[in-house]
Amino acid sequence: MGQINRKTTKISASAGLLTIILSGTLNAQDAVLEEIVVTAQKREQSLQDVGLSVTAFSAEQIRDLGYTMTTEIAQQTPGLNIIQFHASNTAVNIRGVSQNDFADHYEPPVAMFVDNAYVSAVGAAHTQMFDIERVEVLRGPQGTLFGRNATGGLLHFISAAPTEELGGYGRFTVGDFGTSKLEGAVSGALSDTVLARFSGSVHQSDGLLANDDGADLRDTGASAVRLQFAFRPSDAFDARLKFHAARDDSAGASYQHDASFQNELGLGERIPDDQNFYFTGPGADFNGYRDADGNNYRGRYDDPGFFDRTISGVTGELNWDLGDSMSLTSVTDYLAIDKQYREDVDSSPYPFFAFQTDQDFAQFTQELRLSRTSERYDWQAGAYFLDIDDDVESMYDLDYLPFGLAAGFGEVVETGSQDSEIGTQSWAVFAQGEYDFSDTLTGVLGLRYTDDRRKLDYSGGSTVPGWAVELTNAATDALKFDNVSYKAQLDWTPTDETLVYAGVTQAHKAGNFRTLIGADLNSFTPPSPSRHDQEELRSVEFGIKTTLAGGRARLNATAFRYQYDDYQAFVVDPTVGLIAGVDIINVDAVANGAELELFAAPADGLELVFGVAWIDSTVKDVGFPDGQTVRDSVLPYAPDVSVNGLVRYEWGVGAGSLALQADFNYSDAFCFSVLCAPLDREESYVVGNVRAEYVFPGERWSIAAYATNVTEEEYRTYSIDLSGLGLANDAYALQRMVGVTVNLDF
Repeated sequence: MGQINRKTTKISASAGLLTIILSGTLNAQDAVLEEIVVTAQKREQSLQDVGLSVTAFSAEQIRDLGYTMTTEIAQQTPGLNIIQFHASNTAVNIRGVSQNDFADHYEPPVAMFVDNAYVSAVGAAHTQMFDIERVEVLRGPQGTLFGRNATGGLLHFISAAPTEELGGYGRFTVGDFGTSKLEGAVSGALSDTVLARFSGSVHQSDGLLANDDGADLRDTGASAVRLQFAFRPSDAFDARLKFHAARDDSAGASYQHDASFQNELGLGERIPDDQNFYFTGPGADFNGYRDADGNNYRGRYDDPGFFDRTISGVTGELNWDLGDSMSLTSVTDYLAIDKQYREDVDSSPYPFFAFQTDQDFAQFTQELRLSRTSERYDWQAGAYFLDIDDDVESMYDLDYLPFGLAAGFGEVVETGSQDSEIGTQSWAVFAQGEYDFSDTLTGVLGLRYTDDRRKLDYSGGSTVPGWAVELTNAATDALKFDNVSYKAQLDWTPTDETLVYAGVTQAHKAGNFRTLIGADLNSFTPPSPSRHDQEELRSVEFGIKTTLAGGRARLNATAFRYQYDDYQAFVVDPTVGLIAGVDIINVDAVANGAELELFAAPADGLELVFGVAWIDSTVKDVGFPDGQTVRDSVLPYAPDVSVNGLVRYEWGVGAGSLALQADFNYSDAFCFSVLCAPLDREESYVVGNVRAEYVFPGERWSIAAYATNVTEEEYRTYSIDLSGLGLANDAYALQRMVGVTVNLDF
């Protein structure tokens, strides 16, 4: 294996599809020759020497692309899909692996880390992204090195570190829909041994979902701050302490109204505009309402809802140089979330169905990691502890007028609620090492043992005042899982420009509880929580990374096969009760896929990027809502083919420089759930963005104009089949947005 040049100063790294979008001060040849360093294996390594499928974004690239939210990185990351209908709940999908349930208490199979600390709450995945050094996206199971088992991969956000020299930046954006964003940072030394950095961001926008009957929905009112201290009392010890807080205060959300019915399989289909399915009018739902304006971003909503979320926490990282190339690292983190959210589920002007959830969340993690580096081997070993206390209360109001049980809206209403407190404790021990058998061949071996325990205290039920019916239930339960994850791989470097790797990895995700809300009033059965088992994913992967054309191009390619045992699939049965049955089921699945990334600098100032991801998946023996049909399906949010690319050209204008940039993302058709109801199927789409930026002489000031979704493509990012209520919950991606950003570096 070629010798890795390890540096004491991290270089802002960029990999995958965006590796060559570098500073305008570099020419094409310099961009390729610059060493790229990532920490995808918990130590600094040249990206092209890491046998992993990784995409990363540097701070410069994040700025050039105009990304300000954590979810936006999916636009230029092959195999990555972000599942979101509102900032209150976000799920990440890599290579078809995801947990697309909307419940607040689940841990995702694609883990999120911020500054080496695990974030287990899906309600914290969509936040403002500011003052970032880089973002790393690791595809495939990550079962050995990182603190929490991740069957699908992980996202790691690394904050810009405090600096010795006084400096910082300010950035201001204005755009469509009343958008205004202000972010900035200031950093410097407080003493010879103490550095500090303070950064913050404020984001405001008007509602993106226009409401003809009141206040608009899906607006933004968000702010966040971060304060960091770096302590360097000696060459043998350094520490970093981070305090952070974020607040969201805005209206809730709703959906595009789509009237639906159940087909012979019990799956939802849209009602054609000329069909009077419920005898309430052509194309109408139970209530006789039809959204006929033809606008997916406008509707009539009686309940504007609300979204109020506070996130706060502290992270401490300690590093000791023990001598003899050995070091010890401790990462301690505490995270707290307080969230309230309410939405108009029926997406109509009638008080038919509203849903609300409140979450009180606290998490503590501790990791200890011992590592050693030598000429022929590197190894790491450690221990990890996780404690989560998650209290989630959900409730709904449901009017029975459509079922003929009331004379008017609001006269007979069912109210349902559940309150679940789930405690999670997990501990693990792990080790991974690399050994150079020769100058060209390296072996990698990793092992991890994990013990997971969950405890549930549950109460829930439904009340129908007009019927004098009250169905309630209380339950306690406990789950225990233990497992062994592993990684075995060979890395071969036949030349200095080429790395070939092949290996097998196994990872797990612990089981959990599905806490049901509401009773089955068909059978007058109170709700009862259900269990699902842990999932296990084995991956066989082959990859190649190579530099071409005398250093002007790089080509990275990966092929993989996934074997899924007890995949945790989210299903909605719209035929259960008067609402729907939602659950997590365990089914087996397989997937074959490949990714190819090509990035080149064919001429000075010209940068070209192209990537493609392909996947073919089968989820085996899925039971359908009709109670009789069992058939194979596909993984959700897993298009057969997805393509993304970018072209950027920069040249000197006077004493400054001008850059023009265009990028796109294409997605083949896919399904939103494993049942793949007609309502769940999204057609293929392509989204394009353009950007122009002028950097003034001295490179301190710049101004950029941008337009996202320039072709105004209308496609859904989320859908759920509620055809038992005659509805579909469809959330569309953002429409075209135009804006201007001014940046100052000092």
